[in-house]
Order: sequence, then structure tokens, then C-alpha cells
Amino acid sequence: MKDLIELIESDLPLAKAFNRVISKILLLRTMSLPRTFSDTTGELAAFKMQSYYETILWEKWLHGVFKRLEEWTNIINEYFDEYSGSWEYYALSKRLDFINEYGSDDDEDYDSDGTVKTHGITHDQLKYHTVLSDLYYDGVDIVQDTKPKDLYSLISAIKANSQISIVDILQKVSGKQIESYVLDESKNLRPATFADIVEIKVSGMVEAEDLSQLVYLLAQKMELLTKKIEAVYKSDKKYKDNHQLLKAILSEVSAILHLNCK
Repeated sequence: MKDLIELIESDLPLAKAFNRVISKILLLRTMSLPRTFSDTTGELAAFKMQSYYETILWEKWLHGVFKRLEEWTNIINEYFDEYSGSWEYYALSKRLDFINEYGSDDDEDYDSDGTVKTHGITHDQLKYHTVLSDLYYDGVDIVQDTKPKDLYSLISAIKANSQISIVDILQKVSGKQIESYVLDESKNLRPATFADIVEIKVSGMVEAEDLSQLVYLLAQKMELLTKKIEAVYKSDKKYKDNHQLLKAILSEVSAILHLNCK
């Protein structure tokens, strides 16, 4: 499965839910996967190529959201635990670390003896090293750039997957009746009854609805959190400690990761 699509490696509730979403798009990824040059021609070529491209973006967004939430958690915790919630202490330290590692083309960053300047540092010299600048990605970014409406196709794919049965597909392809099995109360396999099959399909549709709502809710929450961060990052408020904002973001992120959000 990893060759086709990658799951999120975490035991957190959000990761488990996102992995269920990823499992729902595996079939579409498999069916739209280009295998030879002939896949680029024909009536279904454009549809298959778009479907394959979309599954890549969906997977990238799911992984990106989870990674971003973990990054925000680590950055804010570090800000309070190691830098006492001081924006200036944090920014000065991060600037010094950055210049020591990568150097600088700006002569203003060095004293006359060639050492990195640590006094008389202006806000302008710190603007890319504040905690808000570490929380915001100033460029093309799938997490920040994705809007809820961009995920309508993912939601449709999740719901469509719940109505597709691999057994039904194999029966149509082979023209033969294929026996389905379920686990009984003793964890032994037994032939599935019609009632079992109906129950499985209904259960799948309920899960698809739940996952669809989760995806849309998460897209909304990520958009709102990003806007809050962006608003402060692009203002002089980034040169403040912002304790209330950052603690609120940390609380919201924790709720999302543990699926306690409303």
C-alpha cells in the first residue's frame, strides 16, 4: 500500500481518522494510476489524469495538515518553555542561530570584528525570526492555500467509495458469484448473509458521512487558524508576546489532534 499511498504514522485520533480517509481514496488512486503511455490517450485519459492528480493533492493536504498541527504545537510549546513566552528573546535567539548556521549577506548583522551582532538589533532585523513568522508560511503552501470548497471533490470521493464493493466489481468482471465472509462472535470466518452485506454497506456509508464532515470541518478550522496567524504576522503585533493568542491556538490545535473540536 505504501508504494501507492502513504499513511500517517501516529497514534493520535486525528491521524487514525485521516488514515481512514486515505484508505477511502486508495481505490481511485489505483484505478487512475498511469501505467503506460496509452493511458494518456482515449476517452477516459483526461478524467483519469485529473483523478490521479487530485488524489495526490488530497494525500498531500491530509499529511500537510497533520504535520502543520504538530509543528504549531512544538513551536508554541518551545516558545513558552524555553523562551519564557518572550517574543524578543525568541526572535533574537532564532536570528543568532540562523546567521551562525547559514551566514548573512547584510553587513549590519556583524560587528567590526566579524562576530554576529547581538546588540542594537532592530525590529526589521527580527521580522523573519519571530514566533509568528515560524508559524506562518509566507509562500505557496497547500495547507494555507486550501479552502473548504477545494475539498468538495475529496468529500465526493469518500462518499462514492462507500457505495463501491470490491466483491461486486470482481463479480461483474468475472461473471461469477463470489462468496463474502464475515467474522462471527468467536472471531471465526463464516459466509456473509444478505443482512450482513447490507449492514456492512450501511456502516460504510455512515463512516463516509462522518469522515466527510470531519474533512470539511478541519478545512474550515485550518483556514480560520491560518487567518488569525497571518493577521498578526503581517502587522506590528508580531513584536509582542501574544500570550493569549498563542495559548488559544495551542488549545485549539490540541483539540483538533485529539478530535475534541466542536
